[in-house]
Amino acid sequence: MGLSQNTRNLIRAALREDAPRGDITSRYFGSRKTPARAKIIAKASGVLCGLEAAQYCFTSVSRRTVFQARQTDGARIQKGETLATVQGRLNDLLLAERTALNLLQHLSGIATETRKMTGLLRGSRARLLDTRKTTPGLRELEKYAVAAGGGQNHRLNLSAMVLIKDNHLTGLSLPELRKRIIYFKRRHKKAPLEIEAASLSQVKNFLRLPVDIILLDNMPLSGIRKAVKLRGQLNPACRLEISGGVNARTLPTLAKTGVDYISCGRITHSAPALDISLLIQ
Repeated sequence: MGLSQNTRNLIRAALREDAPRGDITSRYFGSRKTPARAKIIAKASGVLCGLEAAQYCFTSVSRRTVFQARQTDGARIQKGETLATVQGRLNDLLLAERTALNLLQHLSGIATETRKMTGLLRGSRARLLDTRKTTPGLRELEKYAVAAGGGQNHRLNLSAMVLIKDNHLTGLSLPELRKRIIYFKRRHKKAPLEIEAASLSQVKNFLRLPVDIILLDNMPLSGIRKAVKLRGQLNPACRLEISGGVNARTLPTLAKTGVDYISCGRITHSAPALDISLLIQ
């Protein structure tokens, strides 16, 4: 992926958090000179993600450490499989171990959950989207993990795309809304514009506006199906997205409604970590 400067800073901060005054156990009971070799091993099957971040944990502690990946992000991995090897001074490996594993486990958990959810969409036109419901500071990595798992990234942040939500519409008349949308579109011809609808009457009104995507927020299944029909009658080019109540149980039914996107916050905020460990040889 190529780690951004923000992500590199975050990893260095995480390493400082784990050892603000160094690793006192290794200082007295480890060795600064003893060479060591370690294997990073999957203790559960899933989808791997976070190798580059893990590598940076080790090499930022010491440039002498050599990290060699045995797999690639997005690959399906099996329990017991060696994911990478690390060589360096014993104390250096121990200093980076927990931060590297935390990132690997968390990102692989997101990629694994995403792959599971996208598998439930087979045969439909719908694509799984992530949301901004991410761990503060980890959004870039977590969205990367979603992509590694086969999902599609929604906007990275508030600066990346217009999404008009219900709070934005407070006190805003439909003619004024149309005026502002047209003004935005003239200034940003290629920028997508999405608007949130909570009722069918809003869907009908918004389909008559020059919007690219309508987000059906927490709409019942019957309402979603009616919205898809309205889209076909009024504005076939407009795409529809679903949010709210999305999980492995509801996803297959939602996918059959004919919407284009289904956004799911749980793939980033509730994915269980994948069990991965480091074994010093």
